[in-house]
Amino acid sequence: MRENSQRDTFIFYRSFKESMNELSDADKLIMYEAISDYSLDMKEPELTGFPKALFSIIRPIIDANWQRYNNGCKGGAPKGNKNNRFSKSTTEVQPKVNQSTTEVQPKYKLIYNDNVNDNKNKNIEKEKIIKEKSLSLSDRTKKFKEELTPFVEKYGKDMIFAFFDYWSEPDKAKNKMRCEMQKTWSTAGRLRTWERRNNEKR
Repeated sequence: MRENSQRDTFIFYRSFKESMNELSDADKLIMYEAISDYSLDMKEPELTGFPKALFSIIRPIIDANWQRYNNGCKGGAPKGNKNNRFSKSTTEVQPKVNQSTTEVQPKYKLIYNDNVNDNKNKNIEKEKIIKEKSLSLSDRTKKFKEELTPFVEKYGKDMIFAFFDYWSEPDKAKNKMRCEMQKTWSTAGRLRTWERRNNEKR
């Protein structure tokens, strides 16, 4: 039994929650109660079956936290412990550590958020591509025509109709339009090229 058998807080790890994902709601409640009682009051849980086996895996982590908690109540690491050699300089080192933490943390947060946004945008783009591929050729042709509508005012109906007729032509299997068989495609860019070539022919 440890010197202190009660505490006001404890650490609940993500691994605890993930290890209980496959449990029934009733067993989850039992596990949450067991972890809370043991972590806060050192109350031995009365478990059976899978919850008992699962708690036996979690228990050493809680015991280690209890050990650290009791060491902290005694004033830190005992003399002779390698961690004790930092005790004299703790007050000197701590401000420097805190300063570097506040400076570095936003950078990591920014990078993390950028990565999350990039992944989110990539997933949206993939979903868009998959959705478009699932459309029939007729629907995709109609969508291509609608995409050209905003350019009528700039290039005129005749040019847009000619452009549409050429690039919407289907392959022999009637699976893809000519524009879909290009390695890269930019409607605005292709229209500029189309206009330039028309002007060169005149």
